[in-house]
Amino acid sequence: MKGFWTLLITLGTLAAQPVISFANDADIYAIKFSEDGRYLITGGSGGKSNEFDENYTGGIKIWDVESGDLVKAFGQQRDIRSLFGDSYGRVGKRRWAIHSFKDIVFNGSYPEGKVLLLPSSLGEIRGNDGIRLPPLIGGYINISDKTVSSIDLAPANSATHKCGDQNAAYEYLGPVVASENGRYAAVAINTCKASDTLKKGLAGYDTTLMVMDLTSLEVTHQFENIDSGMYALGVTDNGKRIAYVGRDRFAVVDLEKDKRHTVEEYPDALFQIPRQFSALYFDKTGSKLVSLHNIYDIANGTEKSLSWPKDSVINKGRTSSVRVSPNLGFFVLVKPARSMIVFGEDGLPNTYGKADRVFMVDSRSGEETELPLTHSNLEGKRCVTDISHDSQRIAVACTGGLIKVFNAQTQKVVWEQRNIGYRKEKLDKNLIQAQMPEGINAISMLEILN
Repeated sequence: MKGFWTLLITLGTLAAQPVISFANDADIYAIKFSEDGRYLITGGSGGKSNEFDENYTGGIKIWDVESGDLVKAFGQQRDIRSLFGDSYGRVGKRRWAIHSFKDIVFNGSYPEGKVLLLPSSLGEIRGNDGIRLPPLIGGYINISDKTVSSIDLAPANSATHKCGDQNAAYEYLGPVVASENGRYAAVAINTCKASDTLKKGLAGYDTTLMVMDLTSLEVTHQFENIDSGMYALGVTDNGKRIAYVGRDRFAVVDLEKDKRHTVEEYPDALFQIPRQFSALYFDKTGSKLVSLHNIYDIANGTEKSLSWPKDSVINKGRTSSVRVSPNLGFFVLVKPARSMIVFGEDGLPNTYGKADRVFMVDSRSGEETELPLTHSNLEGKRCVTDISHDSQRIAVACTGGLIKVFNAQTQKVVWEQRNIGYRKEKLDKNLIQAQMPEGINAISMLEILN
């Protein structure tokens, strides 16, 4: 089971002649199908420019899956600031604050549903006193009226805790992982132990695990001190089972029976806060745990290894993200081919290097297909992907404003949008705009007027 759960976001090798792609209001950092499969939601860095068309811009956009039409756009930078401000941020990251609509979850049905903002980890920084538990795990925006509210969480007050080593002491939420259908979320709450029981320079943790119903926003289950720090977490679509990888063990918990099944134990392990908190994938029935290399049957405790050829794309290079189809028929991998990312003063990344590549791999035959994205140097660089709940559609979105939806059976493009999020400005009279009728693929051309 070694390496079963770990999915790390890494960077590719240095490109000889890098191409520069600057972050802008068209950039996309998240993509997700609605549970009914009718809509696609994207999250990005948009909504900062007041000059843009208010009806088109915003960090959150909803798309019609069949036609590719933009249905609704909302989510301004002020919405993020109203929820998180400068006090809360993702734990383990070099850059602290939350600047984009990256961690989105689609709950309910359009137009009465809501978009939840659930960072994979969250803490509150207080000067030099370390990171403390925030009173919220994120927030949500009602689709119908665009109102913004926080998702409150009131764990035991940690202000009286004395962490073992104050210089290494953090209290935080994470991982925070939603179910694939957006109905439930599992939340790990990490509080420092009262005394330093580990080596000097490390703080021990007590990890409490909560399961929240994302429709009612109520906590349905809570387990105190389930582990001593956590790396990965997953919850089934029916909210009845969770799996986690902690410092002490890899385990599955049946919530209704209040029964824990330990898959592996890690005696004498030390815990360090990861930069990337990982998600564990269940199959559609919630009876199996799935990774790129193993399928674990929870009921009988057996594991099936997936055998890939040595030259398979799965075994070559680095993988920045993985999606598993609900029917377990295929995987979709994003392979980073970029060299580095440099963050600007606005907290958004400038990408240097080649574009990401996306592959579909059949889980039975091992056949792999690269999904065609773009040949333009000005389009998508960093890419994200999602699979519809019926396993019939694959969606890919990239920074630079590229969305493509593929038929999973034929791997052909159903529709695409390019350079989205851009509308005319008064000073653009010398530009031919990129938002053109279907069939025209030009990004933009500079027309010199005499």
